[in-house]
Amino acid sequence: MTKAQEMLYPVGVENLFIAFMTGGKDTADAIPTFDSEIYELPTIETIGIAGNPTTAVKWASNKMFVNATKNSTFTLTLDHTALPVEVVDKMNGVTPEKGIVFDTSNVKEYPFFAIGFIAPLSDGSKQARWFPRTQITPPQESFATATEETIIPTQQLVMTASPLLFNNVTKSDFNSARDSATGVKAADFMKQVVCDESQLETLFPVTP
Repeated sequence: MTKAQEMLYPVGVENLFIAFMTGGKDTADAIPTFDSEIYELPTIETIGIAGNPTTAVKWASNKMFVNATKNSTFTLTLDHTALPVEVVDKMNGVTPEKGIVFDTSNVKEYPFFAIGFIAPLSDGSKQARWFPRTQITPPQESFATATEETIIPTQQLVMTASPLLFNNVTKSDFNSARDSATGVKAADFMKQVVCDESQLETLFPVTP
């Protein structure tokens, strides 16, 4: 029995990875480029992933002939301990002056970034994932008074992952338990944003 045939399950979640799109937005003409710095943050508590599927059903000869599903976006809910203010400012598309930023009621498109994570599996294998085109939604915040009991509050960030303009990719998923994952590790997958099949031969060449 190969690993791909075993009953494996996730046993946690490791670091968060964030890479910002160069220029803040992708185009339909080419694979997007990302800043060379990928933030690797050990702050994930949980990350929820919810699809938004639509289904088309077609009946013929009194039978369900077609049952097709399309999922255009994912809602990502990140519960975390903390994020660097530099990362939060980049997500919000603001440049501070003298430590100050301003928010207005004007129409605004938030910058796009890739977000990813690694999740270990029960046998030591690892699953890794990139959502290459993600934006934040305006956060809900609360601040509470300190008490004698020390509590570090959980913070939440809600994001929307949408399809790339170039190829409609919404996510890329690596699993080291797959038979075809020979020679590739989750850490290799997370060294850059993987968002198109044309990258695979260059990023993960077959070794003799």
